[in-house]
Order: sequence, then structure tokens, then C-alpha cells
Amino acid sequence: MANNGSKRIACFVETYNFLRTDEATALRRFRWVAKKKGHEFDFIFKKDISKISDYDAVFIRATTDPTYTAYMVSKLAYENGLKVVDAPRSIQICANKINMYGLLEKHGVPYIPTVIFTREDLCSKNIRYLFKLFGSPLVLKAPYTSFSKYVEKVGSESSFRTIAKRFFRRSDAIVVQKFMPTTFDWRVGVLNGEVLYICKYNMIKGKWKHGSKIRGKKSFIWGDAFSIKKEYAPEKLKEVALKACAAIGDGLFGVDIKEISGEYIVVEVNDNPSINAGYEDHYDKDVYEKIIDYLAS
Repeated sequence: MANNGSKRIACFVETYNFLRTDEATALRRFRWVAKKKGHEFDFIFKKDISKISDYDAVFIRATTDPTYTAYMVSKLAYENGLKVVDAPRSIQICANKINMYGLLEKHGVPYIPTVIFTREDLCSKNIRYLFKLFGSPLVLKAPYTSFSKYVEKVGSESSFRTIAKRFFRRSDAIVVQKFMPTTFDWRVGVLNGEVLYICKYNMIKGKWKHGSKIRGKKSFIWGDAFSIKKEYAPEKLKEVALKACAAIGDGLFGVDIKEISGEYIVVEVNDNPSINAGYEDHYDKDVYEKIIDYLAS
């Protein structure tokens, strides 16, 4: 362990984290800021997991699905008393949309109108009721999903059944939501109850999601993203984002929010939010310093 205020920080990554130039640049900036502040900052991979207890803090940048290695790293760090971003509880909540929406409901956070739908609910009467309740089309989500995967739009009972049955292979319950199209979603980055950055994530031209798979190809495409100065962002937007994060925990989150007729409605709260050079850090260069300070505290 480090002494005299200096901390040893491990940043858990996978090789894919360095494939995008903007993400690799951001990772190098984290390391540069940490070293400037007198801390050690090491990139660690799967082969280095046994060394976790040698550090004071762990910063996870790889995908934090509970079935992935990153979640095991989070648990090991937490069980060893290390400061860890993201913490296991935050990962568990954000990975399961059903639990997440339940907490938002409990804390009075406005979110997209949602119904939890189980295998036993799959009948014509219930499907017709949902179309009557929310209109057509509907949005179906598997509860364990990330990067816009397992999120589909359905406009008929037959398509509802087809998608629902596919999603039920992943879970006994799925999420059904009102379709609320917008040209962009707000993304508010939050750390420990403080707004770090604010971006607009545009939908792909001709699509209704920010990220989408190209038909017939393995590649995934994303809409444009650009940041705005925090002080220019609507106060109500920031208030909703902070309230949503307070319902989950005090770690690092990215809150996706729709703006509709002057109201701000949470789409979801994400742990392990994107921080890419030139995007999330465009106006808020101190995002690196604030995260390193939090890890070292």
C-alpha cells in the first residue's frame, strides 16, 4: 500500500478498451493526472487479478455486466476494502433494469412509463392491454442489457410475442415501455452526487436509438455525441439526474434522460459511463482529476 497520501490505483481494462483512439486517449489522461498528483496508476488485465489486494483503489473501465470479469474484479476489490468504481452494488442495480426502475419509483424519480411483464403474462389479453395503455409501437427490453442491445420496438401482437419469447430466454421477466421518440438523449455524468459533465447523444439518422447494429453485419454504429457546458444546461435536467443517482448510490454514473415538452424523464441510469477524449471531457477537463481524487480519498 502507498504512504504519505500517495495511492496505488489499479485501472482494470480489456484489450478492446484501447481499440478506439478517443477511449485510449482518455485512459492515458487518467494515468497522467494520477501520476501528476503523486499516485501510482497501473493498467491491469485478467491475468493481474491476483494482484488486486496490492492496491488502494480500483477503477474499472471494462464492461461491468455481472457475468463478466469486471464484476468479479469489483467484488474482489470491495471485499478487500479498496475504494472501487464501480462498486458491486451499483453494477447489480444498473445491470438489472427491473431493480433500477423499482428504485426510481421508490424515490419519486420521473422515468419512462414502464410495466414489468413476466412469462405468465404472455397472452393476447395482456398484450392488447399494453398497446391500449401505452399506444403503438411499444419498446421491449431484456432486464440485463447494455449498449442498446436487447432493446426492440414492436408494433403488433405477433412481433411482441416473437421478441418477448426471445428475451425470455435471458430472463423470466422483461420490461415493456411507452415509445417516446426524441432526436437525442441527454447524458449527465455524475460522481458522488456532483454533476461531472453533460452531453447530447444524438439518435442515428433514420433510427430511434443512439446505437444500432447494421443489418447483416457484425458492426455496431453510434449516433453523434457532443458536450455542453454544465452552467448552460437546464437546472431541472441536473436535478433529475442527481435525484436518479441518489436512488442508486454515490459512485460514477451516466444518466440518460429524455426532454419532452419541458419535462425530463429518465431512460436509465448506467454504471461505468463512457468517458472518451473529445466528447464527455470537451468542456469539463477536470473530469479526470475529480475521478482520481475520488478514488484516492
